[in-house]
Amino acid sequence: MKWIWYYFLFQICLLLLFWVFSKRKDRRYKANNDNLSKDFEPTQEVFIDPISKVLIRVYVNRKNGERRYIEEKGEE
Repeated sequence: MKWIWYYFLFQICLLLLFWVFSKRKDRRYKANNDNLSKDFEPTQEVFIDPISKVLIRVYVNRKNGERRYIEEKGEE
């Protein structure tokens, strides 16, 4: 019967771990133009975010392949 508590504890730890990694991944969506370095170039990839309904443009750093998702201002 003791193993059931260990199982529940393990499941809770897994959920917390996945939640932390998902929040870390979501930080790239909250980037803005203020902290965008000169290495990032805009791409032709533009989409409407299904949750916030805003227009998003993808910027890419050609040196390391990092991608940033920035809200487009003034375009509808």
